[in-house]
Amino acid sequence: MTYQLIYADPPWDYKNRVSNGAATKKYPTMKIEDIKRLPIWSIAAPDSILAMWYTSTHVDEACRLAEAWGFSVRTMKAFTWVKLNQQAELRFNKALLQQTIFDFTDLLDMLNAETRMNGGNYTRANSEDVLIAVRGQGIERASASVKQVVFSCLGEHSAKPWEVRRRLELLYGDVSRIELFSRGDAPGWDHWGNQCPVNSLQLLPAAFSKTHSDQ
Repeated sequence: MTYQLIYADPPWDYKNRVSNGAATKKYPTMKIEDIKRLPIWSIAAPDSILAMWYTSTHVDEACRLAEAWGFSVRTMKAFTWVKLNQQAELRFNKALLQQTIFDFTDLLDMLNAETRMNGGNYTRANSEDVLIAVRGQGIERASASVKQVVFSCLGEHSAKPWEVRRRLELLYGDVSRIELFSRGDAPGWDHWGNQCPVNSLQLLPAAFSKTHSDQ
């Protein structure tokens, strides 16, 4: 079985101890060398698309990983998720009900206040991106109206918004597709991941075994 659309959210290993420690408390991370060894090239159709999440700290690693899997990066900004706080929807609805938002400036101020404030060595991060990489000729888009920016509240730690999956479905139509590092909660997709209740396939890292000489 090969797939025309591969959607991946790699469990990046962070060089900074604080960020990596926060990640590993919630899910097991993998070193880039181990992620590269996953034989994604073997399940990718000759003409296929990779849509992959990455953070601003892993731009180079994301490009190298896509290449290791047999893809060429076409855009680093296919989707940008603006992360809203978990209670943002409730607070927006309350403000609308109580009529404490009066104009567009009020709306923008509240939107800015409700974006997640993560860490950052420069500005405080509140977004995350999906790159698109191509193998062979890729696949033609089925819709020219799919937009880049996604506003969505944070869910369970590391969980990505369902809206991105939906937009990929609109963008590429009814193609063979799989979600890697999945939690298995998307109908219409095959799934693989250690947090997935039922995996559609088994992927094992490529490995080298030591040979013994008779000499």
